[in-house]
Amino acid sequence: MRDFDSFIRECELLDPPLRNASFTWSNLQESPVCKRLDQFLYSNEWGQLFPQGLQEALIRRTSDHWPIALDTNPFMWAPTPFRFENMWLQHPSFKENFRNWWRGFQGNGWEGHKFMRRLQSVKAKLKEWNKLSFGKLNEKKKSILNDLANFDAIE
Repeated sequence: MRDFDSFIRECELLDPPLRNASFTWSNLQESPVCKRLDQFLYSNEWGQLFPQGLQEALIRRTSDHWPIALDTNPFMWAPTPFRFENMWLQHPSFKENFRNWWRGFQGNGWEGHKFMRRLQSVKAKLKEWNKLSFGKLNEKKKSILNDLANFDAIE
C-alpha cells in the first residue's frame, strides 16, 4: 500500500470529485464499515483536457461495491434522443391515438420531407400524451433511485 501511495504522489495523480456517494464499498453488516475503495485517478494533463470530469456512483445491485462511472463532460449539449416506451403498448388508448395522429397529419411537398414532418408531429403528440397518461416519469424515476440510495445508506 505504501508503494502504491508513493506512486500516486510521485505521479501527482488526481482523484476527481465523487458525485452521489461518500464511499464505494461496504461490508453490508449490521454495523457497516464503509470505505472509498474504487476511484479513477488521472494526470494533471488529462485533467486539463477534461476539466469538468467527475466520478459518479451508480446504483449497487448485487455486489458490495457501488459501480462508478467517469463522466468527462457532464453537460448535455444536444437534445435527448426519442425513446419508445414499451409501456405505451399496454395503454388501452395508445393504438387508437397513434393511428389518429399518424393519419391526421396533413403536409405537402416531397414524400421524404412529409414523412419526416409526420414523425415530428407524432413525436410531439406522443410526448404530450405520455405526460397526461403516465405523469412525469423522469421525476418518478429520480424519486425511486433516491429511495434506493436511501435504503443503501440505511443498510
